[in-house]
Amino acid sequence: MNSIQPSFGRTPTLLQWQHAAASLGRGNSALARVQLQLATGQGMLRPSDDAIGAGAVSALDGLLEAQRQRGRNLEHGEAMLGVIDGALSNAFDLVLEAKGIGLEQATSGIDSTERVVQAQAIDAILVQLMDLANGAHQGVHLFGGSATMRSPYADINGMIEYMGYGSGLITDLGLASGVPLTLGGEEAFGAVSNRIEGYRDLNPALDVDTPLNELNGATGQGISLGVIEVVLEPTGETSQLDLSDAFTIGDVMEIFQSQLGVTLQINPQQTGFSVQVPDGQSITIRDVNGGRTAQDLGIDDVFNGPISEAGRDLDRRLTDNTPVSAFDFDLEMIRFTNGIQITDLDLSSAETVGDIRRIVEQLDMGIRIDISQSGDRLDVVNLRSGSLMSVGELPGSQTATDLGIRSMDRDTLLSDFNRGEGVSILQGGVDPVTGNLDPSLDQDFVVKLSNGESFSVNLVGCQTVGDVLDKIRLRADQELVDPNILDVGLALKGNGIRLGDTSGGGGEFRLEALNGSDALADLGLATNPDGATIVGEDRAMVAVEGLFTHLMDLRDALMAGDVPGISIASGWLEGDLDRLGLVQAEVGIRTNRITDAMARNEDTIIMDEQLRSGILNLDYTEASIRFASLQQQLQAGMATAARSVSMTLLDYL
Repeated sequence: MNSIQPSFGRTPTLLQWQHAAASLGRGNSALARVQLQLATGQGMLRPSDDAIGAGAVSALDGLLEAQRQRGRNLEHGEAMLGVIDGALSNAFDLVLEAKGIGLEQATSGIDSTERVVQAQAIDAILVQLMDLANGAHQGVHLFGGSATMRSPYADINGMIEYMGYGSGLITDLGLASGVPLTLGGEEAFGAVSNRIEGYRDLNPALDVDTPLNELNGATGQGISLGVIEVVLEPTGETSQLDLSDAFTIGDVMEIFQSQLGVTLQINPQQTGFSVQVPDGQSITIRDVNGGRTAQDLGIDDVFNGPISEAGRDLDRRLTDNTPVSAFDFDLEMIRFTNGIQITDLDLSSAETVGDIRRIVEQLDMGIRIDISQSGDRLDVVNLRSGSLMSVGELPGSQTATDLGIRSMDRDTLLSDFNRGEGVSILQGGVDPVTGNLDPSLDQDFVVKLSNGESFSVNLVGCQTVGDVLDKIRLRADQELVDPNILDVGLALKGNGIRLGDTSGGGGEFRLEALNGSDALADLGLATNPDGATIVGEDRAMVAVEGLFTHLMDLRDALMAGDVPGISIASGWLEGDLDRLGLVQAEVGIRTNRITDAMARNEDTIIMDEQLRSGILNLDYTEASIRFASLQQQLQAGMATAARSVSMTLLDYL
């Protein structure tokens, strides 16, 4: 209230004026503040008005900005997935059309000219699918996986090579798990091969420079670094070692030596630690405070002198930095084949696994070497649809075998031959006269040596290349006078089954099919040699079993009038349709997740804006009442001041 205090009744006029001015000034200031609040709609005009509220508003502003950006990300993601869904739908229709052409043409008696026309139609479908596969939305390619800034598919001499990588681009959508907004080519179109999977655990050796983060550890859970306890007997001296700053195997060894005088070494197998214990002493190493450092390092045990005792295998993983010197073999020559390209590559200059991968990639053959998900072996991937790939040996080298990436070795399944069609093996032959089983009718082929000796081979029960080689070897041992005159193995150059006749006879060394069996042709042994060695064709070559390859197969079969080939390719397209349908369903699931996230994000924004508004914005009803009250106070104060300052001493006499 603006008023004159009674104590100022007998005071000088100047003091009365000063008091009245101060009182009116406070009233004017309060009124002006309310007017500004009413004009701006904000109850808090500056941080000093409410320090706690200002801090809350600042935090809410940052949170709301992040939520609005997340909302924009969600909208962009929804649009991306919508475009992908449309592209997949169009691709499905095109493949369905191609399959219809194949089924229509998979009968005999159709004019070759018509088949050529239909082959051109399949070629046009291929071009349209390439355009869809290279489609982009706002500069982001839809089917390149994590490589979104370039076209993921390229035409390389009539072959379609996949240039992308990764499973998809993930952005901040505010979800517990990421939702990829793009697809990898292998998901939608089967753009890469799924064989050759490395069949050998390379088990790289440890050295002092091995980083601890490259180890699976003795427990398979990695290396958790912390404090361990070491007890030396018979003195009973107990010490604690902090290994949290160790980075390499050598660091752990140095800490033990410098702080305790205990010698840790890499064991002779180069798989873990060994503890050097003097004669008559023992060392106990254990974890403390619930840690697992000693367990992970494989040394949580009691080690007794006078021998060196070894800890457990630490299972080093492969990385690009793994040195080639960590392998128990040397790198030499290796043969890579993809389509018509054949390259004999010298890997001896590679110093690390990353070097091996880069040298192969620089061949520009559509071949990529990956480290397997298990981290213990290498895989080879064919990136070119319509092209057959193999990895083979050269004379005097076994590098492909050592690396575990030879595409045809003893463990290769016969079911992988001929692009998954396998090998036809006779079984259960029945005598047409007696109706009884006749084992002689199950013989697949005969081996005829140049010295006139021969034997037949029944492949029943064979599942791998090694089984076939062993069966031929067994029959030779059983039937030949000197089994050593027949050499059985794999090709010394490239791939294939190799049979060598060293009998020195004057006849012809050859293989002949029996009982109408296709086993020789399926094994690649149908062609007879010019000399004493038969080296079969590589029928285990690896194709990209995807949409583009199958369309090329259908086109080529139509051009050649190959009715069985047309039928097979049409059957493969059915699998491609299933894959497209499944991927489209997955895209739908992702879209639903984003739609739900958008609704939740909008609700969260509304709640946070309400909270911010409650702190920052003005209550107009309360402010209006306060404004009217302040006006009345100001008017009363001005009237009171006018009366009080006009009084003189005579007014009190």
